[in-house]
Amino acid sequence: MEATPAQRPLNWLEIWRMAFLRPTIDTFSRIMSDPKASIKWGIFWSGISTLILWILGPQRTLLWDLVANQFALEAASYFVVIGTIAFPILGVIAMLINAAISHGLSKLFAGAGTFQQLVFCWGVMQPPFILFSGLALYILPYLYSIFRLLSSSETNFSVLRIIYLISLLIAVAGVLYLFYAQVVALSAVEKFSIGKGLGILILSACVLGIASACLSIGLQAVVLKSLRY
Repeated sequence: MEATPAQRPLNWLEIWRMAFLRPTIDTFSRIMSDPKASIKWGIFWSGISTLILWILGPQRTLLWDLVANQFALEAASYFVVIGTIAFPILGVIAMLINAAISHGLSKLFAGAGTFQQLVFCWGVMQPPFILFSGLALYILPYLYSIFRLLSSSETNFSVLRIIYLISLLIAVAGVLYLFYAQVVALSAVEKFSIGKGLGILILSACVLGIASACLSIGLQAVVLKSLRY
């Protein structure tokens, strides 16, 4: 018998193009079998994606304004620096927890993949989706601002509100598209149908929600108990 030729390694642009433009079972099967597939690259690209989200997302500006109003501009500046470091770390931790729960639930339903494969697929696929959603919030308003400056016209706030609404809808569509791609990636890793993969992720979200609620209630109880003394 002839030996099966080694699979050609994919570069990162090929991985992102395939994941974003053609998120199918075959695509993620090809990605997870890439020679460089490892958990470290999944963690690395998840951290980079979360950093991009911190830079492009509206939460950084909103939180900066909140801290600046409550304290001072200097405190807000420190907060931005701390957030730039902490946000990617928290994003990676959240992804790993979600992957661990989803993989554990998959094993209960005869999943055939590995935790490392799931982390790699979920981590490396994120950058194009995050860039799309993040840039969607800025491109249309920015183009409108350029048009207004070139035409020397006053700002039409009704039009501006519509533009921001369209930008928000496009960004939300990008997030939903990312969720769909995560479902497909999970299905490819665990050898599930897409419907079964969707069910696992919904169940995982329920587990995370219940765990978060219990943790929140527990922390509130501890705080209230400490205040009594």
